[in-house]
Amino acid sequence: MKIIVARSAGFCYGVKKAVDLAQKAPKFNRKPIYTIGPLMHNKHEVKRLSSIGINVLFSIDKADRGTVIIRTHGLPKATMSRLSRKRVDVIDATCPYVKRVQRLVEKLSKDGYNIAVIGEKNHPEVIGLVSYSSKTVVVVNSAGGIKNLKLKEPVAVVSQTTQSCEKFNKLVALIKKKYKTAKIFNTICNASNERQNEAKKLAKKVNVMLVLGGKNSGNTARLKDICLRHVRTFHIESSRDLKKTWFGKQGVVGITAGASTPQWIIDGVVSSLREFMQKGN
Repeated sequence: MKIIVARSAGFCYGVKKAVDLAQKAPKFNRKPIYTIGPLMHNKHEVKRLSSIGINVLFSIDKADRGTVIIRTHGLPKATMSRLSRKRVDVIDATCPYVKRVQRLVEKLSKDGYNIAVIGEKNHPEVIGLVSYSSKTVVVVNSAGGIKNLKLKEPVAVVSQTTQSCEKFNKLVALIKKKYKTAKIFNTICNASNERQNEAKKLAKKVNVMLVLGGKNSGNTARLKDICLRHVRTFHIESSRDLKKTWFGKQGVVGITAGASTPQWIIDGVVSSLREFMQKGN
């Protein structure tokens, strides 16, 4: 068995920055220390952070002292405003790419544009993006959603930063047929684009793909969907999910991982696969 790990697998810049900030917080900031919602969509890394004193709150109402860390996906504008009035220290770990889209949505709405966001309606990043518009904003994620889209012009289009590039391009083509003068902003981050392209190339030359990441991670789910079009693919959260029956003795295993997957989980999966090899599968 041969193992190939995608170079782009694992933490993106935004998540790495957030984790670095979180890990330093117990040393330099007031306690207790919380994140509002999980820092990222990976339960194993969230559990590890909890072990060093960084716990999760699901409402800012309970944040009345200590330090609050803003999750990588960002928070709604009104929530940020409320948080600024509380007697807590705030560490803003919002991904810089997400921040950029928040500012863009705010500016476009001030300029009079109604906005279509291509993304998942209930994803925390998208919930945050929507909150920055003072005009009408609609979240779409399918051709059917665009067919039913009823926005008054002028219209502008942005994307969830981890959206599938292929889906974005397909939906934009449909939007442009409906709104000829729509302004299009491809706000998918470069890391997501690179990760998706590499996953596609790797899936074409292996016998089986492993996609590592949280089951609630949107960008990991998209990687799985991309790989499934080309090869047998399994979405796992850690080495505990591996099954020997998935692999042949002479096969090639490809590994990619979502933006919230830490290196220690990737290393654990590779180590388990090597154990399979040593034991003759």
